Amino acid sequence: MKKTSLLVFSAILLASAVGCNKENASEITGFTGIEVEVGESNGSSRLLILNEGAFPGASTLDLLDFKTNKYYQDIFGQANPTVTQGLGNTGNDMAVDRENRLWVALNASNQLAILQLPSFKLLRTLPAEAPRHIVIDGEYAYVSSYGTAVYGGETEVPGKLYRFDIGTFESSSIEVGFQPEGVAVSGGKIYVANSGGYNWMHDNRITVVDQASFRTEGNLELPVSNLNGLFAMGGKLWVHTYGESSWSQDAGGNWIQSVSAPMSLVSVKADGSSQIIEGVHADKMTLSGASIYAIGNHAEMEGGYDMCLYKVNTTDGSVSTTHFEGSDLSRIGYAYGIYVNSQNGDIYICDASFTAGSRLHCFSPQVKWKWTVDTGVGTGHLLIW
Repeated sequence: MKKTSLLVFSAILLASAVGCNKENASEITGFTGIEVEVGESNGSSRLLILNEGAFPGASTLDLLDFKTNKYYQDIFGQANPTVTQGLGNTGNDMAVDRENRLWVALNASNQLAILQLPSFKLLRTLPAEAPRHIVIDGEYAYVSSYGTAVYGGETEVPGKLYRFDIGTFESSSIEVGFQPEGVAVSGGKIYVANSGGYNWMHDNRITVVDQASFRTEGNLELPVSNLNGLFAMGGKLWVHTYGESSWSQDAGGNWIQSVSAPMSLVSVKADGSSQIIEGVHADKMTLSGASIYAIGNHAEMEGGYDMCLYKVNTTDGSVSTTHFEGSDLSRIGYAYGIYVNSQNGDIYICDASFTAGSRLHCFSPQVKWKWTVDTGVGTGHLLIW
């Protein structure tokens, strides 16, 4: 009887401990932050902010906690004071897996950093040649890679797609196109957008990979080249491009850029047929719900400067355009990244500087300014956690 009571009492204690651990599993403790006026206090999420740094300088990771309205600068450095080299160089993308671990692609460091949340402790680093974009789907993390290609190289070096097992961290890789960028997973296929940005002739292909066998099936060829970001939505792929341009010097030695093809947004069907979305100049883009949000220079083909925010309905292809000039967006200096909070529709736009601190602006779904916070050097990548 006493033995049974002891076992029951132990079970109650264990259940209580587990309950407490679950309850505190997402608490942010032990870090120094500053209070900021962000007008949120919704208690539902936090915003991870990846600063690229001054190339090839060290990247930093910041955190904006909407539960407490606190901003934590270089939270990686705070959590890992003995890691003298910091997070790494040129953070290019990040994703959170089902084990609540943050994966950060560090392009110039040729590695991935794996951090445990919410402690932000560095669990390990994984080697990956020039990693670019990360997508986590099920048991695997898929990472595009430039491979060993170098800018100005005389030979065309194929890029790679890595597959990392998120349980064992074991990896394998296959060759894709040249200098691959965006990755999307849909319908048992992995799609990789190739840029060829290091080559004289840019790449216009989306490589198709069978997810089960992890083997290349072929390519979808597009009417545009120098591909960049990629999303899957509404039975289509949505890809934007770096555009095409050349540089020359005038008699005074001034460099002049000639744009021959705009930064486009293209929808692609499974059969490879595609449609360029007219009037959208997509330098950066993000997906939220059934909408693509993009920012870019509307006057790039005329040699002018007219930054715009585009919202594209992926169902019917309709576009709404907000010009920076004459709107609340005019406070942005150098728009370098965009992200949308799916919980409330707020639009976050990175206002980057690569010599000093950057800023992050928040706008309502109606594109009205809500708040601004100071961030790190080269702010460019955001993620709600």
